[in-house]
Amino acid sequence: MDLREINNKKKRLEGFMIFGGAITGISFISFIANPVFMIGFIAGGLIMAITGSQFKKLSTDFKAIHVKKIIEDEIKGIDYDPKKGFEKEVVYGSKILKKEDRYYSEDYLSGVMKDKKFACADVKLQDVRSNGKSTTVVTVFQGRFFMIDFEKKFENDVYIMPNLSIGFNWFSELQRVDLESIAFNKLYDVFSVDKHSAFYLLKPAFMEKLIEFRSVAKRVMFGFKDNQVYIALDTRIDSFDLRMFREIDQTFFEEIKKEIKLIEELIDLIPA
Repeated sequence: MDLREINNKKKRLEGFMIFGGAITGISFISFIANPVFMIGFIAGGLIMAITGSQFKKLSTDFKAIHVKKIIEDEIKGIDYDPKKGFEKEVVYGSKILKKEDRYYSEDYLSGVMKDKKFACADVKLQDVRSNGKSTTVVTVFQGRFFMIDFEKKFENDVYIMPNLSIGFNWFSELQRVDLESIAFNKLYDVFSVDKHSAFYLLKPAFMEKLIEFRSVAKRVMFGFKDNQVYIALDTRIDSFDLRMFREIDQTFFEEIKKEIKLIEELIDLIPA
């Protein structure tokens, strides 16, 4: 399917979404006066749900052809699979993200860059909360998860979390380490078995890089474990996905290239 066909189908689906939304809205307002309009409300909701499902499929087809080509042409030796993701055991095993009720992962990138093996993918974690009468689904994390090989094994695990992270209390054996940089301590909390491991890793130059990097995402988490570096960026964005009512233009493709650039920046960020 070429870009013209994808754009045409995208516009048709956007039209259906507007139509379904209009039916739902009008029926909801009219339901107050006449309950029979509940039928229209349900029908509109179904149209929107089916359209959303078809739009997701179109997005996957688009990524499998066009995004894959852009990524693999940009840097040789990188593989991209829009349907593949990290196994949940890998993500939870990093210990920088807490296990939640629902787990999703897709848009898997892997390869070698700057002599370092890496893998990354979108991850979404959702917490299902129920009070007996109603159920609420809360997205706890949505963003990009990275795993980068490190040449040498870290003596002890070190975790760098956003300051005052809620829920980061499942490491009873770890201690919180305060560093000399006040600016760094305001942004991040550091955890390790002993403070010497943290001090050895977090040299002033590395801390400055981490302070600058904080602007990339809402929340940034790092785990230095064995010979792997794990990074989670809570961006609240689905990478590479088509979006309703947004053009597939040059800006869209530039954002794909920015993702590749981000991997390079992360590899450069890690101290040698």
